[in-house]
Amino acid sequence: MAEKLQEFILTTEIVEDINEKENLGKILKRHEKLWFTNTRGVRKANLVFAMTEDEFEEYVKCKINIHYFAEKYCQIKREDGTVGPMKLRDYQKEIIDLYTKNSRSILMASRQTGKTVSAAIVMLHFVLFNDDKGVMIVANKGKTVKEIIRKIKDIYKLLPFFLKKGVVNWNETQIAFENNSRIQTENRTREPSLGFTIDLLYLDEFAHIPDNFIRDYYGAIVPVVSSVENSRIIITSTPDGFNMFWELLTAAELPEDDPRKNPYKAMRVYWTQVPGREDTKIKIVDAKLKKFGFIKSQVLREIREKYNIDLYKKRENGEVIDCVKYNVDDEKTYIDSIRKIRINGIPLPELAVVTNWQEDETKLIGSPEKFDQEYGLHFITGDKILFNKETIDLLKKNQIPFDYVDLPQFEKLRIPYDSLKFVRDINLFNPLKSKDYYILFSLDLAEGLAKDYSVINIFRLMLRDKEEIERYRYDSLYDLFKIEQIGLYRNNVYSIREIAHIFYLLAFEVFDPEKVKVVLEMNTYGGEFLSHLPNVFEGNNYYFNAVFLRYKHNREDIVGKIGLKLNKDKHLIIDKEFQQAIRNRKMILHSDVNISEITTFSKHETASGNVTYKAESGHDDVVMSTITLSTCFDNVGYKNLVDLMVNNDLQGDVLRYVE
Repeated sequence: MAEKLQEFILTTEIVEDINEKENLGKILKRHEKLWFTNTRGVRKANLVFAMTEDEFEEYVKCKINIHYFAEKYCQIKREDGTVGPMKLRDYQKEIIDLYTKNSRSILMASRQTGKTVSAAIVMLHFVLFNDDKGVMIVANKGKTVKEIIRKIKDIYKLLPFFLKKGVVNWNETQIAFENNSRIQTENRTREPSLGFTIDLLYLDEFAHIPDNFIRDYYGAIVPVVSSVENSRIIITSTPDGFNMFWELLTAAELPEDDPRKNPYKAMRVYWTQVPGREDTKIKIVDAKLKKFGFIKSQVLREIREKYNIDLYKKRENGEVIDCVKYNVDDEKTYIDSIRKIRINGIPLPELAVVTNWQEDETKLIGSPEKFDQEYGLHFITGDKILFNKETIDLLKKNQIPFDYVDLPQFEKLRIPYDSLKFVRDINLFNPLKSKDYYILFSLDLAEGLAKDYSVINIFRLMLRDKEEIERYRYDSLYDLFKIEQIGLYRNNVYSIREIAHIFYLLAFEVFDPEKVKVVLEMNTYGGEFLSHLPNVFEGNNYYFNAVFLRYKHNREDIVGKIGLKLNKDKHLIIDKEFQQAIRNRKMILHSDVNISEITTFSKHETASGNVTYKAESGHDDVVMSTITLSTCFDNVGYKNLVDLMVNNDLQGDVLRYVE
C-alpha cells in the first residue's frame, strides 16, 4: 500500500520520466497523466508534488524576487523566432517595478518594447504565488485580450513543474488555478461584470478604447477595485489623441504637491530605449559580392580599416560620431554615414543592404506621423489633426501674449470683464485708435452654467504685407486682405443676456459700428442672443441688421438670414475652408488659447460612419469660433467691408497692387 501511495507523490525526477515516456509514445498509467485536458505543460489540479530542498529555495526566491523569476524561469519567444529565457532590459525591470510596487500605475510605451510580456509575467507571478486572487484584463479589442492570455499561457507552460499551480479552467477568456486564483478577461460592455473580486485590474491599450465607453466603464469598475484591500490597477497604452488616457497620464506626471495630481505612478518608454534601434546596419550580401568579384573578408577588412572597429556608436555634445562595430556572430556592421563608403571605387550599397530601424519601420506603418504616434509617443497623428505639424509649428510662432485692457467704455458695465483680453502689440491694437479699425467678430454662445464657454473672437481686417503681396499672384481684390486676431473674450459663467451687453459695448462703443461685421453661430443659442439685442442696442437699432453677416439656413432659402447654421455636411466644408484660410494666411491667429485648441482638434468618426472634427479633450469653443469665421471670405458682407476700407483708406495703395 505504501509503495502504491508512493506512485502518486510526484517529484521532478518522476515528472521527467513521465515526459520521456510520453515523448516516446508510450501509454501512460492513470496516475501518470499530469496535464489538464491533455494539454501538454498545463498541470492538473490536486497532484501531490514533493519539492527538493533546492526547489523549495528556488520557489521562495521566485516568490520574493519577480526579476529573478522572470530571468531564470520565464521563457519567451524572441524577435528571431526562437524561444529562450527572458533577459530583462533595464527599462523592463523598471516597468515590472512600476507594476508591482505601486497600487496604481500608468505606462505609455512605444510599440515593440515588451510592455505586454512584462505585464503577462507580473499577472502570472501574482496568481501563482498568491491564493484567492482575481485578475481582470480589459483591452481595446478581443484580439488584444486573447494575445495577452496567450502570452501568459506560453510562459506558464514552459515553467518547471515545481513552480506551476494546478489548473482547473483553461480557455480563451479565463485561466483558473487550484489555489483559487484566476485570470479573466472582460467583454467590452457598458456594465462591467462584477461577479468576482478583482485584486488586479489590467487595462491595456487604454487610449484606443472608445472614449465614450471607457469613461463609463472606468467610472463603474474603479470604485469596485478600490474597495478591495491592497488592490492594484495597471494601465498601459500607446497614445491615441487627447482622451481619457492622456488626462490620467498627464495628471499622474504632475508634481506631488499639485492638487490636480492623481494617485497613479507614471512612466514612459520610448523606442530609442530598445538596444540597437538607433543603429544603422550593413548586412553584406553574398550575391552582390560575387557579382563584383569580391570576397566578404576583403570587404569587411576594408571597412574595418576605414573605421575604428573598437568604437561603437557614441554621442558627443548631442551629436552622433561616425564609428563602426562588427559582430562576427551575425555578420552585421553598424555604422553612421554609411552610404558614402566606396570599396575599390564601387559604392558599398551595391555590395550590402543598408538599413536603419526607424526608416524601415516608418515605411512599414506608412508615414512619419504614424511613427511619431506609435513609437515617438505623440498623442495625435498627422492624418487625424486638422493641420500638419509644419502648419502647427508656424501657428505657434505667431503666438503673442494677450492682456487685460482697461477700457473706459466698459465703466457702465455692472459685471467684471477681465476675461476680455487684447493682443499685446500696439501695431495691431491701440485702444486710442480702435474707431479706425475694420473689425470682424465671431460669436459662439453657451448658456453660462460653468460648462461650455461663450466666445467673442475679435479680428481686424488688414491689407496683407507689401512683401507678401508682391511675392504671390492673387485672383481678386479681396485676396489682398487678411484678418488678424486682436482680441478674445471667453467666459462660461455669464448668461447670454450679459454676453449681449459685452458685445454691444465692443461693437458700438469700443469700435465703429459702421466698420463692424459679425458671424453669429445660430445652431444653439444664437436666437436667444438676438432676442436680447433690442434691449441693449438702445438707439442703435439701425445697425442691428447691418452688422450681422447673412447666410442661407436651408437649401430652399432665396435670401440669407442672420447668422450661420451648421449641419454635418456644411461642417466638413467649413473645416476645409478654415484649413485653407490658415494655410493661405487669410486668417492670422495670435491667442495661445486658440492655437492650443487647434492642436487638439482632430478627426472623429461617428457610429454611423460620418466624419467630423472636434476637440480630443476639453473645450473647442474658441477654435469653433474661428472655424465659423472662415466662412466670411465669400460672403457679400465681408466684401462690402473690404470695399468700404478700400474706398475710405486704401484706394491708392490697393489700385497699384490690382494693376
